[in-house]
Amino acid sequence: MVALAVLAILLRVAVPNFSLLLVSNRLTSDINNFTALLNYARSVAITRNQLVIVCPKATSSNACSTATDWNPYELQAFVDVDADGDWSSGDVLLKTITALDVSSAPTSFVRGAGSGNLVFGTVGYAMAAQRLDIHAVKSGDSAYESKYGRSICVSVQGRALVIPYQGNC
Repeated sequence: MVALAVLAILLRVAVPNFSLLLVSNRLTSDINNFTALLNYARSVAITRNQLVIVCPKATSSNACSTATDWNPYELQAFVDVDADGDWSSGDVLLKTITALDVSSAPTSFVRGAGSGNLVFGTVGYAMAAQRLDIHAVKSGDSAYESKYGRSICVSVQGRALVIPYQGNC
């Protein structure tokens, strides 16, 4: 009986910490996947000497979605052969990553207001600086969201930098 009581106490302490570890690992994985996509897109833009766009894929086609909430969308990188700023039949799809998995922990992935698609030019520069915020969601708990959140800043030089949630880019 004493052993069961001790085990019950240990489980009561360990289970909440384990769930927070899962949230932290999921956040890290999502950020790493997205920054890898950005770095790959930038590299291809330099190598091919063409524009490369990273954007959320629209639900029914490869066109870019205009939503600021990127959470429910697959993210894609493609060579914009005709330089029209969106997917066209002649463009070359490079890579697509799945939408964020929100089954174990609700997550938000939002690009900064007023920002468009991420476009890398022929020498790897971004056409505009961008900020994307990704965080675990817990209703009414902004401290939780700050602790389990990061901002991804893409500079005009095309470099992606991960900083604390809603920090200054």
